[in-house]
Amino acid sequence: MKLKLVLGVILLLTFTPNNYSQTTLETFFGMEEMVVESWFFKPLTENYEWSIFILSDAVIDYETEEASLVSYTVLGYDVWKGFGPVSGGRFFDGRASALAGVQWARAGEQFLITTNLTTELRSQPFYELFLLAQYRFSMNEDLGFFSQFQNSINFNKDSHEFSFQRLRLGLNWKKYQFGLGTNTYQYGEDWDFEIDPGIFVRVEF
Repeated sequence: MKLKLVLGVILLLTFTPNNYSQTTLETFFGMEEMVVESWFFKPLTENYEWSIFILSDAVIDYETEEASLVSYTVLGYDVWKGFGPVSGGRFFDGRASALAGVQWARAGEQFLITTNLTTELRSQPFYELFLLAQYRFSMNEDLGFFSQFQNSINFNKDSHEFSFQRLRLGLNWKKYQFGLGTNTYQYGEDWDFEIDPGIFVRVEF
C-alpha cells in the first residue's frame, strides 16, 4: 500500500467521526520510517459505563513507501472502578480477528491510563497486552508539558511474537502537542530489538 493512499485513509478515519469525545491525530517522523496514528475515544453513556476506543495507524517505510496498516476497535463496559470486559476486532497485516478480553482505565485532569488484555477469537490466536498512558501539566498560560507511552506485547500460546513501545515527550500548546520520541520494537522468541528515534506532531479535536 502506497504512502498517499494510507495517509488518505487515516485522514478520512480521523475527520469523519466528529462526534467523538476525543479524537487524536499524530505523525511521528523517525529516522527509518513514519508512523501516522489516529485514535478516538467516546463514552456511549453519560456515566462512562459503556465506551468505545478505536485506534488506527500506518507504519510507512521511507525507502519503499510501503506501509503496514492496523485498525483496532474495542467496546468496553465498566463493571467496577474502570475494570470490566471488552470485545471488538482488529485488522493487522491482512489478518482480521474478533477480540475479547478485560480492561482497566482511569482518567483525571492531568493523566489518562488504559490497559487491556485481549485474545483473538480463533484457532491459534494472538494474545495482546496493551497499555496507553498520558501525563501532562501546565507550565504557564500558554504552554504545558506532555508525555505519552504506549506498549503492546503480542504472543501466542508458545512464545513471544512481537512488541512495540512508543514514547513521546514534549510540549502542549492549545490543541497541539509536539516534541521528541522513540519507537522501539522486539521480534520473535529472542526479542530482537530495534529503535527508531524521531520527532512527533499531534493534534487533539
